[in-house]
Amino acid sequence: MKLIKKFLAICFLLFGIPFSVGMMVEILNPKTTPKDKHDALAALTILTLPSTIVGGGLIWSLAQQKRKEQALLVASEEKRLNLVFLELIENNAGSITVFQLARNAEISIKEAKQYLDNKAKELNASFEVNEEGNILYRFSL
Repeated sequence: MKLIKKFLAICFLLFGIPFSVGMMVEILNPKTTPKDKHDALAALTILTLPSTIVGGGLIWSLAQQKRKEQALLVASEEKRLNLVFLELIENNAGSITVFQLARNAEISIKEAKQYLDNKAKELNASFEVNEEGNILYRFSL
């Protein structure tokens, strides 16, 4: 469906924009006869402007659809990350390291650290340093 929308949008815009410009030039040209100006105005309002508007509307619709899909992907990823986080907290008696989250959630160390820092602020976690020198985030259960 997206491919059809893209194809139609391109067709409408490729027809509408150049011919709209051509009709505007014809209308604004002082050497054009009044009858030709009238015909150009009719062509502009009946053919080219609606085509351009439909093409623009299709492009706008595709952009909105893409934004919604991206928002759903982000929400889905946040939900997945929260589930991994909660499972790790539950399995480790409230303690978690950046490495554990990164490995289990399959995200980068940087993303895991940022996520845990945000969760620590949100949930008032405490911090400890374990035997290996890693920061241990402690969350109340």
